[in-house]
Amino acid sequence: MKSTASSSSYTHWIHDVFLNFRGDDTRETIVSHLYAALSNAGINTFIDDNILKGTVLGAELVRTIQGSQISIIVFSENYASSNWCLNELVEIMESRIAYGQKAVPLFYHVDPSHVRNQEGGFGQQLEALAQNCLPQGLNDEVLMIWKNSLWEAANLAGWHAVNFRTWLRGG
Repeated sequence: MKSTASSSSYTHWIHDVFLNFRGDDTRETIVSHLYAALSNAGINTFIDDNILKGTVLGAELVRTIQGSQISIIVFSENYASSNWCLNELVEIMESRIAYGQKAVPLFYHVDPSHVRNQEGGFGQQLEALAQNCLPQGLNDEVLMIWKNSLWEAANLAGWHAVNFRTWLRGG
């Protein structure tokens, strides 16, 4: 597929879809079903089955995100407790601008407004992650980048879990 973004350095996409999700919450439920449905439809979908988790995204994963035509962001109850998910999200949101990638949020057992405004348990997990995992001095800067990416992604047109089953069936 050709990229339509004029600023894109890609002439061909590597993957049709990149799935961004918190594995503990979603891998065995909605993500496995989503991945199967996409794969069965012949859609080349990247899922990070065997990537070692860490605080910095590797160059290969960054290229994978940048080279995916669409990213589906599966927000779940514990999504904000993962710096890996949040760092991927930042790259996804940057790839929307730089490469013309589409990003689609899917809210699974989490209120979209809690993601958008970092409220409730979602917001508490984000704050705890910032306090516990980020190096001193970077907390405010990195936290603001994460919050901006969450706000931006949660404002995109997407699906809430109550509507997802109908979409998955093609309705």
